[in-house]
Amino acid sequence: MHVELASLVATATVIPCQRAHLTTGLLGKRQDGSIAWWGKGLFWPYHVVLRSKLAVQKLYSTENPYDKILEGWYLGAWPKNNLMMHLPPGGVAVVDCTCELPKKHDQPYLALPTWDTHASSVEQIQRGVDFALKYRAEGRPVFIHCAHGHGRSTVVLSAAMVAAGHADDTMQAYQAIRVQRPGANLNVRQLTALTKWEAQWQSQLPSHS
Repeated sequence: MHVELASLVATATVIPCQRAHLTTGLLGKRQDGSIAWWGKGLFWPYHVVLRSKLAVQKLYSTENPYDKILEGWYLGAWPKNNLMMHLPPGGVAVVDCTCELPKKHDQPYLALPTWDTHASSVEQIQRGVDFALKYRAEGRPVFIHCAHGHGRSTVVLSAAMVAAGHADDTMQAYQAIRVQRPGANLNVRQLTALTKWEAQWQSQLPSHS
């Protein structure tokens, strides 16, 4: 049975981008970041393998758990607990772009559940942007993460940097992120999602004509 469920998870991750967001609740992750008991029970082999893989990768990786991209803006990997080594300082507000990993901290939080190698929807990206801008306006730093701090989180941070006025466009933001966190890398579908968000963002700006 667990083999069949693992196959189901694998299938969900390769669903075309337009429908991938419909399956992000498959593992039982809730909006508060917790994973439902049935998700833990049904998919425990997947969770065990995933956590073991992340632990091994972090053990041998020379990459920082998180990097400061700009003052008040951080990008990084899943924080497995509340310790300073996993969370940036200053009482950060956290945007979580994973659908497979639970929240393990008590900071202000927004879940944007997204499969690995995919991108948040335009609506999700905007929610992440609004959340980030709200907390930055209050003087609180913002930490955006996925599993490794490379793809899913980079999409949302690139958009937020544009909305905050720290970059003229998303590609400029993306390149600025890569300077501080070289491992950040967007695939074609993530770049496509970012382009779609930017087109919507630009369409809502006041006309100068």
